Amino acid sequence: MLIPGSQLASLAGASPDVVIVGAGAAGITLACELDGSGLNVWLLEAGGEKQDGRLTDTYAGVANPPHADPTQYRRIGLGGTTSIWGGRCVPYDPIDFEPREHIPGSGWPISHDEVAQHYPKALEYCDAGAYAFTAKASIASAPETIAGFDGGGVVQTDIIERYSLPTNFGSRYRERLIGSKNVTVVTDARCVALNSTADQSAIASITVVDASGARRNIEAARFVLATGGIEVARLLLASAIGNDSDHVGRWYQCHFENTFGRLIPNGAATQFAFERTHEGVYCRRKLLFTAEAQRQHRLLNTAFRLHFPDYSDARHGSSVMSMIFLAKSILIKEYQTILQHNTNVTFAGTRWQHIRNVLFGVPSLVKFVFDMVFKRFLAERKLPYTLVANADGSYPLEFNCEQTPNADSRISLIPDSHDTHGVPRVKVEWQLPEADIDAACRAFRLLRETVSAGSAARLEFDDAALRQRMAHCVPLGGHHIGTARMAATAADGVVDGNCAVFERPNLFIASSAVFPTSSHANPTLTIVAMAVRLAAYLRRSQGR
Repeated sequence: MLIPGSQLASLAGASPDVVIVGAGAAGITLACELDGSGLNVWLLEAGGEKQDGRLTDTYAGVANPPHADPTQYRRIGLGGTTSIWGGRCVPYDPIDFEPREHIPGSGWPISHDEVAQHYPKALEYCDAGAYAFTAKASIASAPETIAGFDGGGVVQTDIIERYSLPTNFGSRYRERLIGSKNVTVVTDARCVALNSTADQSAIASITVVDASGARRNIEAARFVLATGGIEVARLLLASAIGNDSDHVGRWYQCHFENTFGRLIPNGAATQFAFERTHEGVYCRRKLLFTAEAQRQHRLLNTAFRLHFPDYSDARHGSSVMSMIFLAKSILIKEYQTILQHNTNVTFAGTRWQHIRNVLFGVPSLVKFVFDMVFKRFLAERKLPYTLVANADGSYPLEFNCEQTPNADSRISLIPDSHDTHGVPRVKVEWQLPEADIDAACRAFRLLRETVSAGSAARLEFDDAALRQRMAHCVPLGGHHIGTARMAATAADGVVDGNCAVFERPNLFIASSAVFPTSSHANPTLTIVAMAVRLAAYLRRSQGR
């Protein structure tokens, strides 16, 4: 069943067993997993069935540059941010769950296996195929990523990342949820407060505001916050819950990224373009350091990809890239900076130079448009994005890297600044520690050394500019991690190994907010796997 928040009164007398706040990837997965469980489940979404324009007020806040404005990479409506998700699906690695001596604050209170067993189901929800992330296991007659380069025991060269349709969870699972006998989806029902029992031992109710501004309290046996890492911290801080040990909002991590240097194949065949797995799923290659190399060289978990040249630099000579750059205004704001590698442009060329590229490359442009119509717009499984090789045969190197957990990197509330519903606005203070910059520099140098020693290819970059470039990395705007971290004890975190808030054990969090560390990987697949895991726990423990 699906109803608007204004009709909540029609459910008077109903007593939900579980109320889920937030209908994005985590909340919808959790609700689907609890479908048929016998539990009375309510899934509350602050927006309507379609994405709407309430971001400006609801998510407005401040952030220190280069972090994106808090309204970016976030959406309100059924499906949440999956409506603009690029679809990249990447699992976390075993080392991500381990305490690492060179990374303070690392180590999860649960094992990799406890999460990994749920990745196959998570991949089903994401429409991303099998739980197989090597080229050899996924692609027929898969060639080497860089011909003749086996990584020398330092670099994993056979790793792929899979891409979803991309799947908008709102439209994908709407009918399933409407048809459920025990799940009720309530739209236009924004949670603005968490209310504790008199003895402060549990959550008694949550306060919800509907589209008209009417407020009502909803009581339930258990509550789940399935909002993003910023909103989880905001609600907990605004409700003064979970912060006895001063961890809420702290340890905020995004992956930091940049594009630097270039790989020159020197005749070695390279796998740059998108490939298809056995099931027809789009995938791309990447390079990772082995766990042993990470420990030995004190590295953060870092991924490298062969990248396309800067769209804004007309010297690439590509009619396709110049056309996309000239048309960039039609892209959503979050995607526009991708055209210039998320950095300040050092050479963009004149508009005429881009127009010249277009005029002299009409045949390739026509082919590109034809391919895009069928592969990007008409196909159910869409080509994830445009890949155009550099005219000189070299490849800029893109990297994504995890961050060291840092208590001073945080989400906090702005005093005397509230949205329409009276919820305090947030201040985002993202930091990139010197130790992380140092680790990124070591990673680039180790990759250069390993590629040069083990293949015909070479990696070139300006050593003198390396550290400055790493210091100017940008955070991946949609990856909000660590603000309600999981720990073995309340002194060290906000939630336990079952994602229950230590101070209010009938309140659970289904979000990347609970991740103690961020890996190199996009968090969506692991968010969904953790939601599947939480659903299994709620099923097992119903009635307790």
